[in-house]
Amino acid sequence: MPRLIDHAERDRVIAEAAWTVLTRDGVLAFSVRNVADEAGLATASLRRRFPTQDALRVYCLRLVSERVTARIAALDPATDPATLALSCLEQLLPLDAERRVEMEVFLALASLAPTNPAVRVAYGEAHDAIARVCRSVVELVAGTPDDTAARRVHALVDGLALHLVHQDPAEDTDWAVGILADAVWPLRT
Repeated sequence: MPRLIDHAERDRVIAEAAWTVLTRDGVLAFSVRNVADEAGLATASLRRRFPTQDALRVYCLRLVSERVTARIAALDPATDPATLALSCLEQLLPLDAERRVEMEVFLALASLAPTNPAVRVAYGEAHDAIARVCRSVVELVAGTPDDTAARRVHALVDGLALHLVHQDPAEDTDWAVGILADAVWPLRT
C-alpha cells in the first residue's frame, strides 16, 4: 500500500528549510538542491512539489504574506482604532525573531524582483498587500481615505523594516514602535 504524504506538513518542512537556506546562506545559495538537502528530502521529491527554483521562490515569498495576513486577521477588531492600527503595522515589522526571519526572506527574494518575472509578480502582490494595510490603517484612524498619508505610512514601514533587519537581533526594537506610534496617533480625527 502506498504511503500517504501529508502535503501540508511537507510544505511546512520545505518552507522551513528554504527559509533557513536563505537566511543562513543567502539568495545565491538558494537552490532546489540546497533546500532539499536542508529538508532531508530527495531533490526529485522536492521538484514534484516545486518543479522550478522560481516556483519555490514564489511560494516562500507568498508564505511570508500569508503569515502576516493571518496575524493581522487575528487581532481584536474591537480594540481602540489607533491601537488596532498600530498593532496592524507592527505585524509588518521585524520586531521579534519570527518576523525578523520573515523580513530577511522577504528582502532576499525581493532583491530578485527587478530581473525575475515570476518573483516580480509575487513581490508586487506583497507590496500591494502592504499598501492596502497602510490605506486601511489610515482610514481606520483618520476616519477618511488619504492616499498621501497612506503612502507616508507605507514608506515609514518600509524604512523601519530595513533599519530593524540590519540592526543586531539582540538590540531593542521599541524605538521603531515609538516612531510608528508617532506617525499613527496624529492621524486620529
